[in-house]
Amino acid sequence: MNNFFLELTIALLFGIGTFLVLRRDMMKIIIGFGIISHAINLYIVGGGVFTDGTLVPILEHEQALEGLGQGLIYNDNLTAGILGPITTNPYTEFVDPLVQALVLTAIVIGLATTAFVLTLCYRVNEEYGTVDVQELRRLRE
Repeated sequence: MNNFFLELTIALLFGIGTFLVLRRDMMKIIIGFGIISHAINLYIVGGGVFTDGTLVPILEHEQALEGLGQGLIYNDNLTAGILGPITTNPYTEFVDPLVQALVLTAIVIGLATTAFVLTLCYRVNEEYGTVDVQELRRLRE
């Protein structure tokens, strides 16, 4: 993947999210926070890509050196209890699985938080009849 397009996408998402957060409508603010969280997740996943011959993180150092030299990603070793498919290695870029797990966790937490905030927004709309932040401040006084 070309890093320029990834950086451009992250910057656009972050800019659009910031623009929406600065609006007066609570729904637009919630959508803006969701877009910013997606931009942050893209940034984290983009940082977890290994290039330039970096070893695959799920292998032992000796296994990775031996496997990369033979064009193998993973090697079966029954004495050590390791079972894995033997495949050729046509790829030079790998993604860290820990980063993917952290981003998946962040997506789930973001979904739950967004659902909670949308419920609060709905209740505010039912109670006060508006979701305009400045009008809600005026009603509070």
